[in-house]
Amino acid sequence: MTTEPVTIAAATENGGYLITSDADRSTWKIGKPFLKGESVNYAIHDGKGNFFASTLTEGVFTSHDNGKTWKPSSRGLHVRKVWSLEGDRHKSGVLYAGTQYGHLFRSTDSAGSWEEMTELYEAPGRKEWGIDWGFGTTGLTIHTIKSDPNREGRIYIVPAGNGTYRTDDSGKTWELLKKGVGDSCPVASSYSQPGSTMTPEEVARDHLNNVHGCTHKLAVSSSRPGVLYQQNHCGVFASEDYGKNWKDVSPDPGMRHGFSILLTEGKSNSLFTVPAYQGKCNSHNSCIQGQIKVLRSMDGGKHWTTLTRGLPASVHNCVLRDAMARDRSDSPGIYFGTTTGELYGSTDNGENWNLLASKLGRIQGVSVLAG
Repeated sequence: MTTEPVTIAAATENGGYLITSDADRSTWKIGKPFLKGESVNYAIHDGKGNFFASTLTEGVFTSHDNGKTWKPSSRGLHVRKVWSLEGDRHKSGVLYAGTQYGHLFRSTDSAGSWEEMTELYEAPGRKEWGIDWGFGTTGLTIHTIKSDPNREGRIYIVPAGNGTYRTDDSGKTWELLKKGVGDSCPVASSYSQPGSTMTPEEVARDHLNNVHGCTHKLAVSSSRPGVLYQQNHCGVFASEDYGKNWKDVSPDPGMRHGFSILLTEGKSNSLFTVPAYQGKCNSHNSCIQGQIKVLRSMDGGKHWTTLTRGLPASVHNCVLRDAMARDRSDSPGIYFGTTTGELYGSTDNGENWNLLASKLGRIQGVSVLAG
């Protein structure tokens, strides 16, 4: 049973909100917005009352009083469009930040100053990343950083459009992890452009080469060393050897494409994803239209269950890559936010969902800061 309140940070394109529960997570209170006017992408904490927020407008901000006041903490960040933040799981005060244009920074003094990890320039395929690209998406950015809880010095990163990378020596050398990811994509042949003269096979091959290697989010196991999951452009993939090899464990072909992925361990041991394409969208293929659905697997992706109880049957939105989180309770709470400003939560492994907050604005990140 939860004995302490849970505090969630919902990061939006116009500031963020701290949303706090009572001890049993049955009622929730929305606090005043913080960093109003900043496009906040994500927030983390160090367990000592210090909060850190990444913004797409003015770098990193810190709070030393549980989110009441904030100050800029971007000294050394020569790129201020910061997507991802991660605390080192083994070294107190060490933080990592991923920015636009594919830069990775490290702080050893709790965001007091930053230094770029320039060894990443020598990573395999780094020269093929390009400078930047958009197409209405994130563009070239390091949007995911994961410090491996089972080994000091091991870090995973994801530069948008370029797959997953791993270092085992704190960033001195890097390995590209794509083996098995591009083997198949059942939905690839359905992608076509009006007037195209390409055959379905050519369309599929072109699609695989250009977007299938684009990892959208990673989940790293704490209790099973080497076990990883990724949600990418074309499905859910699993690895049991620290990302060296991947196998397809996706849901059915109509619900493979997505952004967020979440792993809970302990009593539940469940994998969650919210497919980014549900229903029919005429304007683009990253859109939930109609009934919003959460998918859950309790056996590593072999079987999936569709969860809808308590979720609305008529939406037009999406759940972004950073907009799903869990708390640390014995029966973990699962939370996700939408691009139309709703925050949902479940305390029974996804069987039932409740609306915790609404009208927050486009939710770009959801994280649990306490509880």
